[in-house]
Amino acid sequence: MLAQMAWQEGYCVLAIDCYGDSDTQRYVHESQKIASLAPEILMPAVEYFRTRYTIDDAIYGSGFEHFSNSLALLAACLPLSGNSPATFAQLQDKPFFFNTLKKHRIPFPETRFSAPKSTKNWLIKPLNGLGGVGISHYAKTTHNNGASTVYFQQYQAGQSHSVLFLSDGRDVDVIGFNTQYCRPDFLFSSVINCANLLPSQRALLTHWLVQLSRFFSLQGLHSLDFIATTTQLFVLEINARPPASAQLYNAALITRHLKPDCTTRHRIHLHDVCGYHLVYAKTQTRIPARYLWPNACADVPPNNAIIRQNLPICSIIAHKKSLCAVQHTFTLLQQQIERSLLMTQKASVNQLARPLVEQLIEQADKLRVGVDVLENGCTIIDAGIHHVGGLEAGRIIAEICLGGMGTVTITHSPYTANWPLSVNVHTGNPVLACLGSQYAGWSLSHEKYYALGSGPARAMATKQKEGQTLPVEELYQELAYHDDGDYPVLVIENDAIPPLAIVEKVAAACGVAPSKLTIIVTPTSSLAGGVQVVARVLEVAMHKAHALHFPLENIVDGSGFAPICPPHPNFVKAMGRTNDAILFAGQVHIFVKGSDEDAQKLAQALPSSTSKDYGKPFADIFKAYEYDFFKIDAMLFSPASVIVTAVESGKTFRAGAIDNALLDQSFGL
Repeated sequence: MLAQMAWQEGYCVLAIDCYGDSDTQRYVHESQKIASLAPEILMPAVEYFRTRYTIDDAIYGSGFEHFSNSLALLAACLPLSGNSPATFAQLQDKPFFFNTLKKHRIPFPETRFSAPKSTKNWLIKPLNGLGGVGISHYAKTTHNNGASTVYFQQYQAGQSHSVLFLSDGRDVDVIGFNTQYCRPDFLFSSVINCANLLPSQRALLTHWLVQLSRFFSLQGLHSLDFIATTTQLFVLEINARPPASAQLYNAALITRHLKPDCTTRHRIHLHDVCGYHLVYAKTQTRIPARYLWPNACADVPPNNAIIRQNLPICSIIAHKKSLCAVQHTFTLLQQQIERSLLMTQKASVNQLARPLVEQLIEQADKLRVGVDVLENGCTIIDAGIHHVGGLEAGRIIAEICLGGMGTVTITHSPYTANWPLSVNVHTGNPVLACLGSQYAGWSLSHEKYYALGSGPARAMATKQKEGQTLPVEELYQELAYHDDGDYPVLVIENDAIPPLAIVEKVAAACGVAPSKLTIIVTPTSSLAGGVQVVARVLEVAMHKAHALHFPLENIVDGSGFAPICPPHPNFVKAMGRTNDAILFAGQVHIFVKGSDEDAQKLAQALPSSTSKDYGKPFADIFKAYEYDFFKIDAMLFSPASVIVTAVESGKTFRAGAIDNALLDQSFGL
């Protein structure tokens, strides 16, 4: 925060911090990451800069609450701005601070420095606290009466607030009043630069600030934390260094902190409500390489950082027109970050698919597929162009398309009398396996070559747009998923090997050398190609559920089957048969959370027969629309028969039916 604020005001910044977040790296000339602010760790980093640069000013931030001796050492060797170590220590001396409040008749919650007899409505707090860490409801069983590192404070109901102010030791300039929020465990959660306070309350707080500023000789930026009820104000503490709320005001506050002067008031005009929110790790979390952070995120950790449980992952800065809109943005972005990081912790579709790719290569002769290495090192697997391929190769490729998160089997089905050979698909993670991997959503073209890419590599592919790194497919922003595997694999449905230009494009988008990329090519008219397309029976149901705006997070499991179609040398006929296998004879069973009503609506809307274009083979529909995919009703692409089970009630809903007559017509009987 401080580095960015200083950089925005035109300063050349050197930074020493314990996080090494990407934002700090972006805004500093040079930085030193250290393990803690302990003197033996901090001072070598300070000396490193002192011997290399002329330092005009030094600003300290949070963390010295636990290392006041380090602050004294800094003051001895650097031109330290803000409060002196002595003033900082006075504000950290809780008995002295609350006694000072009492002398100035400034109200605060009842506070004790020995354990109260009753535990009712008492909090236990660390003497040198920071960000709510260590605060809890008092229970005698969890407190050692001999400890001198804590104090006790009566729990006070009300709304938490803070006031950001500048002090020059004689007077104060109030920058703004803020509303603060904490988690149920009292950890700091967010601060927003607006507050529902009466003018009389603001005036009273300003009066208290002047009193305290003069008494403590406060210098620079501070914030005072307090609780407001409908009738009273209760002071909690003064943060004796620039607080997090300082970044919510665009007012050259670093310059004012360096040279505090309150003789002239600086009027600040707020065009939007701005808020700052911390996202904490619910469990130990590893930050994947090339993780795509939402634009509003700040303080983002470096790649591969390990964030321990209950420590901040990042922060969110939101600018909106109201406090409620800011809070809503916090909620949405936090959920997006938590979902996406959880998915990256649990599964890498490229890593899970890798053993299947190796199996395909090692058993190439047995499976009758060709393996070639291009001049740039990319591995090409031919499953039907110059090599025959087969059903088993198609089955393995289908599992690769699912990102190794599903099983595909070839069995006999009693539901399609004339075409019993069927593909069965199951996955315990339909959203990630089907939409996040199997879906053919990556459009690739070069000169006359055009193809759609499917499979795990899609989850790694990014592009640059207006200075931002974004997924190649917008779908991944909604899924909040990005894979950082080392060996991407892409499946292309085409009757020709892709040109080098496309191979290079895919590798670059995935952030790997071409030698780490594998591309599998399966013509639609081949046996392997037919199997891997028909194995999308569950995926098309997932895609339609997404188009119907059914909550994807409510889909918890799924399976499907469809008959294997006879191949056809004509591309349109071959493509038509693979589609018709699903449209006329595909059946899926999806398990969902949520209400029975929503499950029933999904079941009724999913079957292909709900489309206005249903009723004749796909090749005929395609021809009628002059071979333009975009003219075909998108609701056609779905299974013939659907079963949806609501897992919370146990009720099941069915819709649609298999049409053997249309299937026979398409397949050539």
